[in-house]
Amino acid sequence: MFGRPNALALSACLALWQIPAFADDVPAAHERATALGFNVDLFPTVISAVNGKAGYAPQVWIGIDRVRIRFVGAHLEPPDGFAFAPEGFRHPTTTALATILDYTSGPHFDRWWAGAGFELWQQSIQHDGVPGTARWSSAVFTVGGGYIWRFSGNFFLDPWLAVHATMNPQTVSLGSFEFKPFPIIADASLKIGWFADL
Repeated sequence: MFGRPNALALSACLALWQIPAFADDVPAAHERATALGFNVDLFPTVISAVNGKAGYAPQVWIGIDRVRIRFVGAHLEPPDGFAFAPEGFRHPTTTALATILDYTSGPHFDRWWAGAGFELWQQSIQHDGVPGTARWSSAVFTVGGGYIWRFSGNFFLDPWLAVHATMNPQTVSLGSFEFKPFPIIADASLKIGWFADL
């Protein structure tokens, strides 16, 4: 039915179809299996700026195949309402350090991702009725996920959400005033970042 040239062409097409480089989810030749990346989470910066304060949240990560190890630092000073404390408490602050392990579903550290890890939160708050500042530390387990959209090369946007569970809930006291922070907190934000193939 097929002449020899047609049979050879068909065989060549079938062979090319089987080469992984032609599959949808395989990165191009210039895309590597390892990377070093940098993110900035916009929520701490924006929510602190709304309160007239400085906030930040840089992140550095190492990616191997579809796995990322992220190292997170953050500081925020949100409006008083974000303390979710009784009336009179004011000026809540949180400084966090975290290590998160992520799995990315896409071919090149992109698309849907999910992760989990541990955080250390150093927090403080003040009260109108007494001088001084209450300070405490919380060990936090975090799970989250999002979607990484590479919009230009290795530049990306990453909308995400997470749930944080405090492992050592405690009551905060300042003079005769007390409140117990919620042991579970959910949040969402947008990260912008870039990574270099290694």
